[in-house]
Amino acid sequence: MRRRRQLPAAPIIIFILFILLIFLFARACLPESAKAKRIVDQFYTYEQKGEFGKSWELLHEAMHQRFEKGSYIQDRAHTFIGHFGAETFTYKIDGGKKKTNWKMQKDGEPIGDTYEFTVTKTYRGKYGHFQFVQYVYVLKEEKDWRILWDYN
Repeated sequence: MRRRRQLPAAPIIIFILFILLIFLFARACLPESAKAKRIVDQFYTYEQKGEFGKSWELLHEAMHQRFEKGSYIQDRAHTFIGHFGAETFTYKIDGGKKKTNWKMQKDGEPIGDTYEFTVTKTYRGKYGHFQFVQYVYVLKEEKDWRILWDYN
């Protein structure tokens, strides 16, 4: 009986580690605006799927003060699914411009440097086809990126 020759495992493991290192390095070198945009995309993906609890977690602490988690979940589902008669929506994210000393409200304190995005959500429901435009700001809070909305 002939024995099958096995491939050495070390080169395969080294190759996999090399690819992983390249991926991690590329991710770390992304510009800040791309990292901020990724959070906006994640937020609206959760909203699109009706996972409002997960999207609420991505909101900044100032937004948490405006909306308790339970109320947010109920309001989002009621408004966008209940009133509009749409099961879901598509969205497009534009922008990524840095804003210095941005304020959430005209009379509020500057929050800091944010990235501004314009999100256009498209709904097709029982009342027709319509779009909403929302201005979204992303701020790095400690090491995590968080979502803010404009109330000016």
